[in-house]
Formats: sequence, C-alpha cells, structure tokens
Amino acid sequence: MIIQHLHQNYCAQNWNLIEHYIKDAVQHGDDYSVEQVKVYVLSGAWILLVILDEDKNTHGALTVSFENGANNRTAIITTLGGKTVVNKELFEQVCNIVKNYGATRVQCYARDSAARLYQHVGFSKKATLMEYKL
Repeated sequence: MIIQHLHQNYCAQNWNLIEHYIKDAVQHGDDYSVEQVKVYVLSGAWILLVILDEDKNTHGALTVSFENGANNRTAIITTLGGKTVVNKELFEQVCNIVKNYGATRVQCYARDSAARLYQHVGFSKKATLMEYKL
C-alpha cells in the first residue's frame, strides 16, 4: 500500500473515489460534515492523502490541516477513513509527506478505540480533550 497526495487541482474530479471514506471518518463526530471537508480540501486549507494498492485501487483517505505555533508546525490529521490503514509503513509515508509541508510533529484527535490503534504506530497520549456544549 502507498499513500499519495492528491493535489487540490484533482480533488474535485476524484472526490467520488474517496467520499465514502471521509463519510465513515466524520460519522463519529460533529465538528464538520463531508461537504465541509470537501470545501476545506478544494480550497487548499487541508490536503488530501489517498491510500492505494499496487493496482491503484483506493483503500482509504485522510485529510490533514496545518497549524503554526511558536516552536512547531503541527500536521493535524482531521479525518481518516478506510480499513487496515493504520500501520507503521503507511504512517511513515504520511510523516514524509507532511515533513515536505514543513511539519515538525503530527497530531490527531481520536476516540479511545482509534487511539489504541494509533499507539501501535508511535502516537502517545498527550491530553484528553473534554467538551461542554453550549
């Protein structure tokens, strides 16, 4: 499996190939919808990475935003959808891609079940996010 950055100019014409992965990813939260993710990607605010096999069949997709801080440029995995897509080999590819965008670290928010998977590729728990809806 390989991860390929899909340049913003080609996202609209290929959206139908990855939309269901994004839909699966956003169903567990209420931060944004599939349509909003598409707007972020098509506007260039987020990048889209596609998980492909050797025959160029899609197996997943993820989106990444970037945040600049005083000491770091953080790549934030905003959505990740697909099956068997969390492994060290693929994560190393993600790291190499986001390094090319100047990232010095990678972060993501995750449910407990997903967080356990992320720990297998080297993520460590930094904090627990709590929320109170108004």
